[in-house]
Parts: sequence; structure tokens; C-alpha cells
Amino acid sequence: MKKLLMSAAIVLMVLLGLGALIVGAGLYNVAADEAHSPLVYRFLETARERSIAVRARDLKVPNLEDAASVRRGAGNYDAMCVSCHLAPGKDESEISVGLYPAPPNLTKVTDVEPAEAFWVIKHGIKASGMPAWGKRMEDLYIWDVVAFLNKLPALSAEQYAQEVAASGGHSHGGGEATGHSHAAGEEHEGQSGEDTDEHTDSNPTLDADGKQHVHEAPAGTPVAAVKTLHEALSSGNASEVEELLDPNVLILEGGSVQRSRKEYAGHHLPADLRFMKSLGYKLERQSGDTVGDLAWVVSEARLSGNREDKPVDIVSTETLVLKKSPAGWKIVHIHWSSRSGKAN
Repeated sequence: MKKLLMSAAIVLMVLLGLGALIVGAGLYNVAADEAHSPLVYRFLETARERSIAVRARDLKVPNLEDAASVRRGAGNYDAMCVSCHLAPGKDESEISVGLYPAPPNLTKVTDVEPAEAFWVIKHGIKASGMPAWGKRMEDLYIWDVVAFLNKLPALSAEQYAQEVAASGGHSHGGGEATGHSHAAGEEHEGQSGEDTDEHTDSNPTLDADGKQHVHEAPAGTPVAAVKTLHEALSSGNASEVEELLDPNVLILEGGSVQRSRKEYAGHHLPADLRFMKSLGYKLERQSGDTVGDLAWVVSEARLSGNREDKPVDIVSTETLVLKKSPAGWKIVHIHWSSRSGKAN
């Protein structure tokens, strides 16, 4: 027995020494475009699976069938996950193709284990490209994403776009969407009381990784229409804004609803035009897609500056749904929301 233990110790020391030599000499290739050997891959895969299972086994799974939770999860999934894990009808992105190990296409995964999915989203996975979203999101909103994952494989591209449009956008930082004030005490035409709605101005781009890579929007595309809308709002061009809106556009702002272009023009539009002239804009991230005659664009931006001698710092989320018509892309739905920039 003593000889056996001595032999095992010697073998272990030789392996450790060999490993140190390989690492020190830089012989092991860590490039993402070269796969691990089957032995190394299986070892890492087993370690990952067992680590997650052990740490997730005592988690209590809440009700994942709540429709509001699923909708919130749609907005967060679209903002945080699409570039790697894709969406219905969406081709592989530069990121999803380039990562190793390859991130799973979650539109095709039908056996999501809720507790394990929650743990992975919250804590991430070392050296895999999977971030720990729990550093900036409360557990409630992570469970929302898990709830959405259970529904995702059954959604068509159009249903996915509808869920995202109805979600209210990205609940980053724990979901503290507060709405953004046009100015303390400012009233919309035809309304009274302090308003807390918002819209964002942006220089749109639909990069697959969601980062601010600024490209020129090709004429006649949904992105070009969105850019024109932002420019019209910032320049105070009310007629151009109205021209871009469908007559039956549905606009949600800070809990209020305008159900037509005419209603918006007579209520919130004048205040929105005044508001956008007073602040600076910085695009934080953006995503979107086109499915047939429908398209959607989701933007998150930073609005900052001074309004009526008061400092303003807001993170704004904008969701636009557009429909192609003989006259070009028309906006049929807008959702504007925000939260305080101080939470960042």
C-alpha cells in the first residue's frame, strides 16, 4: 500500500511538473479558434456542469408563468443576450460565431433547468464570455429572464418582436425604470401636473454586439427612419415627426398613452420637442431586426445636461416598432421609459 501511494505521488508530481513546463513555455494554445483536446474539453464541461448543479440545487424557483414577468424578461433578454444566444429568425452574429465554447442558441433549447439558468445568469461562468449579470441586476429581474427562456423556443420572429415591444425595454440595474421628467413641473399641452415621461435621441446602429459602433444608416431602412425621427425631434420639426408616424400609432410615455398621431401632436409632442433641445445625448447600446414588413429598434442612451438651471442625468430606453408602407417605413408603436443615471 505504501509503495502504491508513493508511486501515485511520483506520478502526480511528474504530471504537475509537465503541466508547469507546458504553461511556462507557452505551448498550450489558448486561441478561441482552436478547440480544446477532447480530454480537456470533457474535463472542463464536467467541472462546469457539476459546479452549477451543486450551487443551484437549493434555489427556490418562483412562479415562471406570470405574463408580466415573461414580458419583462423579453426586454432584458433582447438587451443582454441576443448577440450571443440569438433570437427567432436571427442568424449567427460575429460574437456567437467567434466565442469558444460556442454559446447555446437558446431559441432551440427546450429543457432549461430554471434554477441552473438563474445561477448562470446571476454569477456568469469564468473564461467563457458569460458575464455575471447579478452585479447589476436584482434577483427578481433575473428570474424574469428565466421565465422568458421557457417561452422563447416556441416564439416566432414576429411574436418575439411583439414581446420585446411590449416589455418596456431593458430593466438594467434592477429594473428601476422611473420615467424621465421633461422638467420638474412642466406640463404637456392639454394636460396638467408634473410629467415623468421620456424619449431618447440617438444616432442608430444595429451592430450584432450591441455596442456603439456608429455606421451610416442606409436610406430607406428602418434605422434611417428612426434616425430621421430623432433629428426631427431634436430640431423641433413637428411636421416631420408627424410624417414619420402611422395615423394609428400607439405611444406609451411614463404611464400615459396616446392612441393616434393626432392625439400625440395635440398633447405630448410640443413638450417632447422642447425637452430634446436642452440635453446632450450619448448612445449606450442598440439592437433591432426586420421580419417581413415589420421591424423593431431598441436603444439605450444617456441624456445629460441642464434644464431650467437644474442638472439632468437620465438613462433612456426607447422601443420603436415600424411597418413598411408604400411611402416607406412608418412608426406604429413607441415606448419611451427611463431611469436615473445616478444608479450607474
